[in-house]
Amino acid sequence: MQTRYEREAYQFLATYRFLAYALAVMFTQVVPGLSAPAMPLIQLYIILGVLGVYTILKVFSPLRWRERSLMTYLILIGDFLLCILLVIYTNGLNSPFLLYSLIPIMTAALLFEERVALSLAATASIFLSITHLALGQFSERFTWIMQGHNLTLLIIYTLFSFVAAIVPYRTNLNIRRRIEREAIIKERRRIAREIHDGVAQSLGYLNLKTKQVSDSVSSQNTAQALTELGDIRQIVQDTYEDIRESIDQLSAEVRTLPIIPALANYTREFGDNNAIPVQFNVSRAFPQLSPVAELQLLRIAQEALTNVRRHALATEVEVKLEQTSQAVEMLVKDNGQGFNLSDLEKSPPGYHGLNIIKERAEGLGGSLNISTAPGEGTEVRVSLPVEKVRL
Repeated sequence: MQTRYEREAYQFLATYRFLAYALAVMFTQVVPGLSAPAMPLIQLYIILGVLGVYTILKVFSPLRWRERSLMTYLILIGDFLLCILLVIYTNGLNSPFLLYSLIPIMTAALLFEERVALSLAATASIFLSITHLALGQFSERFTWIMQGHNLTLLIIYTLFSFVAAIVPYRTNLNIRRRIEREAIIKERRRIAREIHDGVAQSLGYLNLKTKQVSDSVSSQNTAQALTELGDIRQIVQDTYEDIRESIDQLSAEVRTLPIIPALANYTREFGDNNAIPVQFNVSRAFPQLSPVAELQLLRIAQEALTNVRRHALATEVEVKLEQTSQAVEMLVKDNGQGFNLSDLEKSPPGYHGLNIIKERAEGLGGSLNISTAPGEGTEVRVSLPVEKVRL
């Protein structure tokens, strides 16, 4: 399945290829001098016809260019050589197919590495220069590089080739870096908030408890001291579980699995580690999501399951992914003790994870809905607009 970026790149390249072909046809018909002077009219029509069929085939049979296999490189090079030979055969720098010959360079800039696009741009300029320098004095089809507008055309063509090779790649690179930088900043803020609301508060509570133990020992109240030590042990165990789960969550982020197998693996590991069975369901028509949306959905599920472990006292959990006509939804439902929704307005330390879930959902243009009541379990439903998260 093509990514959204690939589809948009194909649409742009297809539009440009059709326009470049239409301009070439117009130039050869309106300005006949642009075709090779010694070329019969029937030969020109054959070239236009074959190129038209080739253009249609290229537009309607796109490959997965971003896989960058040997075949995609060979097809790219073949397209480049065909375009260059076409330009050389039809008058070089005076060819009506100059704009058409930029297509392989633009394809490389959008879907391959920058060095590939730059190499094609340099090769095209060198080929045209050598052609006019070598054949300008021996063939009437090619004029000397310093005659007429040849040098100006060569400079303009070279400039356009390198701009087409550099600008798309650099633009995409800058956008990707900005997105990554913003994601890193958001993740740092989230980790800082979790440390403050989790580990920091636990350490503060432990400090208070140790003082109470010290006071109990000083007053020789052994029973109270043992009770306080039991509380300390429980807090240490809970803090250990929180840190271990945070490490597991961060480890899950760096995996290259799509959202469905990643969530399936995580829910299985969560159930095994916490003795809470988790049922994971996904609708058959679930769409392919953008990497950012997949990561955020995974993190939302992790936050929701962490809250289940900490507070719900649940014996069963259901995690479900589904698509409606306008949204992608994730449901995390448990059969635990539930709570009063009014408690969320007081922002108690125990429920900071729900605020994080809300922030993540709103960051993707979505919403969070919580259904719960004491003794009736909790249902967390995240709804994301499908057009913003689908590839």
